[in-house]
Amino acid sequence: MPVALTWRFMATDVALDVGTATTRMSVAQKGLVFSEPTVVAVDTRTGKVVAVGESAHRAVIESPVHAVVFRPLAKGATVDFDVAARLFRAVFDRSEFSRLGRIRAVMSVPTLATSIERRALSQAALQAGAAEVHLMDAPIAAAIGCGLPISEPVGSAIISLGAGSTEVAVVSLGGIVTSRSIRIGANDLDAATTTMMRQRYGVVISLEAAAQLRENMGSALGLTNGQSTVVPARSVSNGHPVSVEVLAKEMNAAFQDPLSLMMRTISECLGESPPDLAQDVLVHGVTVVGGFSKFADMASMISTSTGLMVNAAPQPEFAVIRGLEMCIADLPKMRTYFRSE
Repeated sequence: MPVALTWRFMATDVALDVGTATTRMSVAQKGLVFSEPTVVAVDTRTGKVVAVGESAHRAVIESPVHAVVFRPLAKGATVDFDVAARLFRAVFDRSEFSRLGRIRAVMSVPTLATSIERRALSQAALQAGAAEVHLMDAPIAAAIGCGLPISEPVGSAIISLGAGSTEVAVVSLGGIVTSRSIRIGANDLDAATTTMMRQRYGVVISLEAAAQLRENMGSALGLTNGQSTVVPARSVSNGHPVSVEVLAKEMNAAFQDPLSLMMRTISECLGESPPDLAQDVLVHGVTVVGGFSKFADMASMISTSTGLMVNAAPQPEFAVIRGLEMCIADLPKMRTYFRSE
């Protein structure tokens, strides 16, 4: 067979972990090639994509009038199909795939995603140039990435804490036995901070500034209550720039409502587990993944709330993409874990 025809039918296997905050892509035999914010900068004059990921924010600064940043996902769901397809296309192009080759993609999806949301994510990848798209529940991918024995008759509990959602699942024999999800994550803590700043101090801060405060001074258990810091803000009354001293105890107090809902979701899922699997979880504990799992004292809060041992995954934000990488390395064997639209 001529070389040209052989190349035409070559397939490239890719793994896509598309999160509310970050999109990651790995390519077979290459590893991780993209790990940047899930944002797209579009030129409003031409409708063309200017940049994606980290460079999207710079594009808006350089051309603030004509460039607008879009976030195609919110709380784990695709909210803008067209922008999501453009994001995938840009990610594929950056990886320099051959236009003659076929792209086979394995993508993670939240367990709380509806059939419409799963179909939207799959169709966006197909529109971007993928020839095949296979979906996998994010907790399953994370469990694979953490090396949990999900194919054995043993119960493994995994908690995924992300920017837009919290997912809890108990897996056994290659499937999810029980799961609970809630569209609350790190972004909701940041929104609570901005609301507190407006109500208590009469100022406005950006969500990015709120996230910085959470990372530098926040605590799930309020163990940083003696700290404070000064942040730049804008006065609600006159719009003037001002500096405000923020107390950690006020910020941590604002976190309690979303954190309580997350802990309730975790407890309800674990409480619904069959007795034999619940015993396994009691012995082995729960594994926590996702970028938000690195929030100060979060593991201690989960342990206190559930009474279980908490195992922090190494580099928890990469657990899902690691699992997907293992899938594309052995697609025939891993097909049993895929989920239909």
